[in-house]
Amino acid sequence: MFECQLCGQQCSTPVVYVKHMRIHSNTPNLYLHCCIQDCNRKFAKLAALKSHLYRQHNECVVVPRSHLYPAVDLACHIDLCSVKCDTLTQFYSHLKVHIKEGRRVTCPFKQCDQSFSVISTFTSHISRKHKNSTEVNLNESIVATSLVTEAGSFQDIDSDMTSGEHTGVVGNSENLEVSPENIDETLFLKNLALFYLKLQAKLLLPSSVVQTIIEDMQSVYDVNQSHLLFKLNEKLVALGVPEASINDVMDSLKADDLLRACNSHTLKTDQRRKTVFKNSFNYVEPMPICLGHNEAGKECFLQYVPVKHTIEALFHCETVWKQYREVHSRIQLKDIFEDVWDGENTTKNLAQTERSSLGLILYQDSFEVVNPLGSGKKKHKILAMYLTLADLLSHNRSSIDQMQLVFLCREQDFKYFGQELVMGCLMKDLQDLETNGIMLPDGQVCKGILRAICGDNLGSHNIGGFLENFSGSRYFCRYCEIDKDVFHTDPLSKANTRTPESYQEHVQNLEEHSVHSGGIKFDSLFNSLSMFHVCQPGLPPCLGHDLFEGVVASDLALCIHHLVTVDKQFTYTELNRMIDQFRYLGNDANDKPCEVRPGSDRLSGHAMQNWCLLRLLPLLIGEKITSPADNEIWQLVLQLREIVALICAPAISADQIGYLRVLIEEYLHSRKQAFPHHRLKPKHHYMSHYPELIIQFGPLIRLWTMRFESKHTYFKQCTRKLRNFKNVCSSLAERHQLLQAYLSAGNLFPPSIVIEKATEFFPCDYSDSIKESVANYDFGPENTLIGHEVTVKGTKYKKNMFVVISNNEDGLEVGKIIMILNHKNSAVYFVAERYKALCLHDVGVHCITPIKGCYYCVNQEDLLDYYPLPQYAIHGMALIVLHHSFPSL
Repeated sequence: MFECQLCGQQCSTPVVYVKHMRIHSNTPNLYLHCCIQDCNRKFAKLAALKSHLYRQHNECVVVPRSHLYPAVDLACHIDLCSVKCDTLTQFYSHLKVHIKEGRRVTCPFKQCDQSFSVISTFTSHISRKHKNSTEVNLNESIVATSLVTEAGSFQDIDSDMTSGEHTGVVGNSENLEVSPENIDETLFLKNLALFYLKLQAKLLLPSSVVQTIIEDMQSVYDVNQSHLLFKLNEKLVALGVPEASINDVMDSLKADDLLRACNSHTLKTDQRRKTVFKNSFNYVEPMPICLGHNEAGKECFLQYVPVKHTIEALFHCETVWKQYREVHSRIQLKDIFEDVWDGENTTKNLAQTERSSLGLILYQDSFEVVNPLGSGKKKHKILAMYLTLADLLSHNRSSIDQMQLVFLCREQDFKYFGQELVMGCLMKDLQDLETNGIMLPDGQVCKGILRAICGDNLGSHNIGGFLENFSGSRYFCRYCEIDKDVFHTDPLSKANTRTPESYQEHVQNLEEHSVHSGGIKFDSLFNSLSMFHVCQPGLPPCLGHDLFEGVVASDLALCIHHLVTVDKQFTYTELNRMIDQFRYLGNDANDKPCEVRPGSDRLSGHAMQNWCLLRLLPLLIGEKITSPADNEIWQLVLQLREIVALICAPAISADQIGYLRVLIEEYLHSRKQAFPHHRLKPKHHYMSHYPELIIQFGPLIRLWTMRFESKHTYFKQCTRKLRNFKNVCSSLAERHQLLQAYLSAGNLFPPSIVIEKATEFFPCDYSDSIKESVANYDFGPENTLIGHEVTVKGTKYKKNMFVVISNNEDGLEVGKIIMILNHKNSAVYFVAERYKALCLHDVGVHCITPIKGCYYCVNQEDLLDYYPLPQYAIHGMALIVLHHSFPSL
């Protein structure tokens, strides 16, 4: 028996298993498991599973023809020939002998009178026209009459089988033939409901459009059913079935029509469908909370999704529960910061004494759902807050699907009613989580602790109770109490670090004198939590806004302008031509930089484009820099690149943090000296706090807001497609929660390893050097696959990409991926050609040279850095540009 891993149903054969999987076709993020024991392959499409069964498990899933048909002789129908064959293959071979003799052979199948005198034409005809034909379809003069009679019951099976020596294998056609099958009514309703929910919540069709689709498709279906019933009635009458019996059959068929029953009753209207959606899936109802009446006398509402219910719904997903256990069983590397779990905010928090505690990360931001330059600007600007769990693996935490909605409200309502009223319900839930926690699937009670609130500077200062006027305020930093004038005079000057105690002193001073104190304008509501304080610190910086759209955007534009106008190294035209014509490879192709506007004081690209330009600038114009070691501005660019590489590292050591601190101080000093007429900005000062903040929060790239901002896209698309601006927050919140209910019906995350179009790996088929590299591994066709590309934890690796293998006193050693191997669907190995990578310090890139004849097999988990790099060929040199720094283990 073959068991469905989704519903547990037992299937008698692989054919039945494949047919059964159609009932789960609308399950989100569905990966179909191969039903054969000891095979761990998974497939995103049903056609891929069918092909896999046909190609890889033919001997397991076939039904020998002798089991379907009695032994029979196939008599040659050519005149004066009495040869008899046992199988179709032998019969075809025999007919080809007659063609070789010069005789004309007629097609042996029924209702086909073509004749052939050329072997290749005959072979092609059989392959194209009779691929799925069996002995049953041969002319009666060839096959015994008893065969047709006895095998008739297998014709339905044969329609789903392939031709050849065996049958019972799933065919290669995209669609399985319709044949009698008992369908579970509950599963059918669930699949149909998921289809309608997908249309409404994921594809964002208005409910009126979904209703039209259902009604029109039902009408077409009814016409088709009427035709089938008419034909059935004709057949039954011809067979002499009594009219009363015919009517009973017709009534029974109509009563058992699952599609009609669902569309006519349970899923007939939008309201009924929503009832099914909310009752059948993990739907968390948004709560409309009345804030009061605004200045115009209009009643205003907040759409709040209870945080506690959201987390409970998340843990109904097996993958979330599995990752939670994996995260809490990990072993932290000494002096290495890899994620938020390694920051002192976690390790020194009281939550560390309760290792089962949940870490919560909030993100708040405002977004426009209409044209920000149009007449509706600000009117429909929405403030949103999202939630994610720190207890998820980092590569899955960046997935948009797992980000949960906390609340939606109009920004103008937030400003009018204030933080306490808008976030009151959220605070009650957070306090309840700190005190009482939630029950996990294993029955254990787990407390929830707020770890960080992410956002841009404006939003973070608003949440934290800090002044939001960065250009006019004396105190502009939420991490220290530096004075603006002191900073402009000496950017390296130190100030008192903000602490919960100093914050409270300023709050008391504010209450006594009613004057802003130390840059604080009110006591943040979140400070009422026992395990969180905004000066813990609890408000991490955003690298996207502060670094790439701040420091990099302004400073790189200044440096380019100086190199063009003062040093005369190149022109804007030359630079923009290189940017436009350069062949970007790998992930760089997704973030092609914008052109640099002549004389502009900042780059015009978004964060990823600016990062890409900074990394690849040496490849674009490095050759045009004369005496790069002596060019002060060029060295400033290289220094900025090195700082960015360290700040954006997904893993960083304590020694690297110390080095980063020195680099930033040197950079700020050099930047002030190089451009004395261009003042340093607050974002430059924030950068000086990054080393300490990495120690507190872990790698800052794990908390940047770019992925959270991608969540806005769903709401923007939803508004524009629905074209409904009445109570827009309510519409968006309900639609989003329906989407989360849809996603909860399947896997929230894709498999860690996804490899497609892979075949068995036969080591003996490869060169001696390849065989030598894999000699110490248990690789064979029964447990290892080879493919051209693989996705591991969201990162795609392709053949001919480079990966960093090791770092020693001779420099970096990298590998060019020659082969990608997937061992038991649980580990990925790369057979790579070894290269030495020599750093060219004048341009900040690495030149690679192969170590001839040297191949190396390495586990993806053992790479020094996970990020795959493309090779760029510049003037005959093979170059790679590192994406970020990494600790040398």
